[in-house]
This record gives sequence, structure tokens and C-alpha cells, in this order.
Amino acid sequence: MVTRNSDSENPLGRFIAVQGKGGKTTLSKALARRFDLGFIEQDEIRHQANWVELSNEEHRQVLNNLFDEYSSGWVSDGNYRAISDMIFPRVETLIVLALPWRVMLWRTFKRTFKRVLFRQELWNGNKETFRGSFLSKNSVVYDLWRRRELFRNVASRARENAPENCRVIVIESAR
Repeated sequence: MVTRNSDSENPLGRFIAVQGKGGKTTLSKALARRFDLGFIEQDEIRHQANWVELSNEEHRQVLNNLFDEYSSGWVSDGNYRAISDMIFPRVETLIVLALPWRVMLWRTFKRTFKRVLFRQELWNGNKETFRGSFLSKNSVVYDLWRRRELFRNVASRARENAPENCRVIVIESAR
């Protein structure tokens, strides 16, 4: 059980999870910097070099190590259900990006196009390609389209699944 922190310097608590689509990593990094907390990027853990995916068990082991490393506080971003039972018991605040679907799609497209164009590294040496990002069944843009109903209901699911003593903040506007 997590001890709840009412520290005025950390109004969101010391353990924060960010879910949704269209800005969760940017928001998570900003919160981690602002409140001097560790940052745990779930995609960086899951997607190893050459896009090799860790198994759920390996992902959980790495996550446990990061919890130990950031025992004084962390911000985690990601939508992985396979680890939610590890995140939720520890989290004090859950922030959910429930932006309009068109905003999520535009942000995902724009971010991905920029990464492809400038050959930006994501994590562990991985870079997105035009073919993989826009012409493949593994495309993040296609994935967002395919799972649009899932993302449209992300706020209600988060409210239902969050622990009772967890503050849930839903962001529904880009403003």
C-alpha cells in the first residue's frame, strides 16, 4: 500500500501514471522534471533494440527494478494492461488523456511523420520508417484507427479501473 503524500511541492503525489493517446510521453516527462521524479517510459522498456519486444514477464522485472530505483517517486506513461496491476496499487494520481479522436490522430500522424523525416531515434536505437509507420499493419497511425473506439472510451475505463484512493484527472481538451 502506498502512503499518500500531501506535500504542497508535489500536489499530484509522488507516484503518477499517465495514460491515453496524443501527448502522454511529453506530459509525463514535463511532470517528472517539474516535480523532480523518475520517468518510466513503458514503450522504452517494451521495445528493445531492433524492435524486439520484451515478454510481459521481462517487462514486469524491469519495471520492478525501476520502482526500486525511483522509490522516492516516479511518473510512468503507457497503456499496457499487462502491467496495470503493478502500476495501480502504487499510483497516487492517474492522468488520462482523453482528447478528441481527431486530435489524437493528428498528433500521432504529425509526431510520426516528423520522426520518419528526421530519422529520430525513439529508444534503444529504434527508428521509425515510412513503410512501417504508414503502410504497415504495425503502423501507429493504423493502430490508432483500428483501436479508435478503445481510445474514445479511455476516460470511462480509467475511472472504472482506478483504485479508490487514486485521484483521476481526465484531460479532454488540447488546451
